[in-house]
Amino acid sequence: MRTKQRIDALEGRLNWKNAAIAFAVIVLSNVAMAGYILPNIAARRPQALDDGFLIMIDLAPLRPADEVYKIFDLYTPDILGFVRMLYAVDFVMPLGFMFIVAVLISKMLRYLGIRAGGWRTFILLPFVALAFDYSENLLALFLTSQYQDGQVFPALARVAGVATAFKFMCMIVAALAMVVLLVRTVIRRFAAKPGA
Repeated sequence: MRTKQRIDALEGRLNWKNAAIAFAVIVLSNVAMAGYILPNIAARRPQALDDGFLIMIDLAPLRPADEVYKIFDLYTPDILGFVRMLYAVDFVMPLGFMFIVAVLISKMLRYLGIRAGGWRTFILLPFVALAFDYSENLLALFLTSQYQDGQVFPALARVAGVATAFKFMCMIVAALAMVVLLVRTVIRRFAAKPGA
């Protein structure tokens, strides 16, 4: 399937109803984290938290492998189940967030009358970021379980850092595209008003 066909197929699903469902997923994910997962980690291993959130490898790209394993040292067996739950939520919540970003980009493109060309590829960018996020999460889960068994894979730890870097790059480019589209949308909106 070509990129244009993928975008056309995806755009049919990028509507406000699905965005509302994605928002509900984000809210429920946050409720699960704040109401159950993080309090249980805090009660058992408070040093694994920073400002109330689990110290994870996905917040700083390109960490050296030894720093990744220092984080994994915080994941003691008594909290490992909760850490895995948090990573499970980290598969669901970004999907909701990226879907909302794609809906916003799609709606602004539609409002601006952009139905073809390079700008439409920005609709896919949140999902590219999501693919890197999922890669990072899968690697983190794998590395965490292997580390608990005494095995280390420094090269994979570095790959996880690269996935994090690409995730952030995609998110930054998507955010910049949203800003440009928003400015263009506002300009068009005010230019269309009588007397403007």
